[in-house]
This record gives sequence, C-alpha cells and structure tokens, in this order.
Amino acid sequence: MELYPTQDGFLGEIAKDFTFAQVARLAAGFGERVRAEGITRVVVAHDTRFLAKEMAEEAAGILGGMGLETFLLKGPSPLPLFGFALKELEAAGFYLTASRKPARFQGVKLRLGPGKPLSPEGMALPQEAPQKRGSFQVLDRKKAYLEHLAQNAGQGAQGKKGMVYLDTLGGAGGGVLPGVFKLLGLEAELRELHPLPHPLFYGVDPDPKPENLPTLLVLMKAVEPPAVGFALDGDADRLTVVLPGGELVSQEEALEKLRQALGGREVRADGEGGYLFSWHLPEKDPFLAALLLLQVLL
Repeated sequence: MELYPTQDGFLGEIAKDFTFAQVARLAAGFGERVRAEGITRVVVAHDTRFLAKEMAEEAAGILGGMGLETFLLKGPSPLPLFGFALKELEAAGFYLTASRKPARFQGVKLRLGPGKPLSPEGMALPQEAPQKRGSFQVLDRKKAYLEHLAQNAGQGAQGKKGMVYLDTLGGAGGGVLPGVFKLLGLEAELRELHPLPHPLFYGVDPDPKPENLPTLLVLMKAVEPPAVGFALDGDADRLTVVLPGGELVSQEEALEKLRQALGGREVRADGEGGYLFSWHLPEKDPFLAALLLLQVLL
C-alpha cells in the first residue's frame, strides 16, 4: 500500500492504497504537526467520493482523541466552504478529496490554517493506526458561507437575464449557486446539471474538460444568447466557462473578464481554472468567479 504525495497532501486508490487504516495514520500524523504548531482546532471535511463521509468521521475521531477541538463539516463540502470554515474558526484543516482524479482515487488536502497548505514533507506518519477515538462536533456553515459569497458578489448581476447552466459533475459543488441566486434575487434562469452527490461522477472524471462535459456542451451549442455555461471539478475549486455555440473561454480571457467586473480589485488565476480572490477567501472560489462573470457575459 502506497500513498502518493501531492503539493498539499496525499493521494491513493481507494481500498488498495487509501484505506481506513491509512486515513487514521494520516490524521494522527497531521494531528501531531498541528499540536506542535500550537493549534487547538481542526476542521474535517469531505467530497462526494465512495466512503468519503465515513473516512472523514474516522479522521475526526482520531483528531478528537488527540485532544484537539474537532469539527466535521456537514455533508459533502466544496473547497471554498472548507476554507471559509477554517477562516471563521481560525483552525487547521483536513479535507478528504482527490479533486479532479478519477472516481477510484481518494486523497487529503492539509491546511495548517486558512490558506496555509501543508506539504507531505512537513509531517511524519506513525507506523500503526492509533486506537483511541475522541468526540467531534458536526458543523453546518453553508448558510453563513452563502451569505458571505452573496455579499462579496455584490449587485452587479442584478437585472441580467438569460440562461445559466452549471454542471457540478456530481461533485461537492451542488446546491451552492442556486442558494446564492436566491439570496441575491437574480433574474437569470439557473439550471444545475448533475447536482446530486455521485461517487462515480455520473460516469466521467470530475475534471471539467470538454470530454467530461457532453451534456453541457450539447445544451450550450443549442441555446440562444444571452446564456453562459459553467462546470466545476470534484471538490469545486476550478471553473470552466462555456459560451453559446459551445465555445470554451480560455483562462486568460476569463481572467480579463473578471478584472473588468471587479474594477481593480485583485484576482489571481492558477493556470488550471482556479481563481483566488484574497479579499474574499484564502482558497480559490469558482462560485464567486461565476457570479462575477455573469455581469459581463450575460
């Protein structure tokens, strides 16, 4: 059994490499590093992959057993919501996700605080999974995150009309954009595609590339303007943008449109569909990017 290091965590195949025993080892090693940093709070979250909820509960139990005040976010959680919770609670974070990887993979993203990724070299894993389990609290911060998102999106999309498609690919991003549309009272018609959590991502990889977006592309080729299509990856920290006719917007073009909508406020792109608004959250947020793009694409 082998876990593969990533920039901010570990990755492996479910059942073969990424097992409950490995999750316990990862949580224990992370907990030791967190305690060494003098951090007392940890937030655990998960995506929609097979057994993600149960593995997150295992990790939360291990961390709680180490004397850390541990919170488990309720339900599958997109990465921006996880980042919001870390910022709100001033906590470290343990997020079970394999992002854009195929459904047979699972992994973990580690944070020593809001926007502070921990590389695998920064922690040691115990040889054996610990036996002690402690308590943790289930935390629901989705409503608070939606309010924060709506506030920072502003009123720029008010009065815009047209069709908006969002393909969440069965990942952790389902249900977020409809909630913000309701809070802002937007008039554009929003239709979510594949919004329910699906451990097999409806038969495609949760990577918003054209080959994984057949439904969205068919709809966007047929739709009459004004319209725009969006797609998310598995943990909802990346965004693909599609115009009527099925034309994909490059990240350079999308970044230019975001700067136009923001009027000078900072936005950074990671070159892979991720957009960071440091004045909003210390994690990338495709939902804010989508709301801002509505202002200039509808």
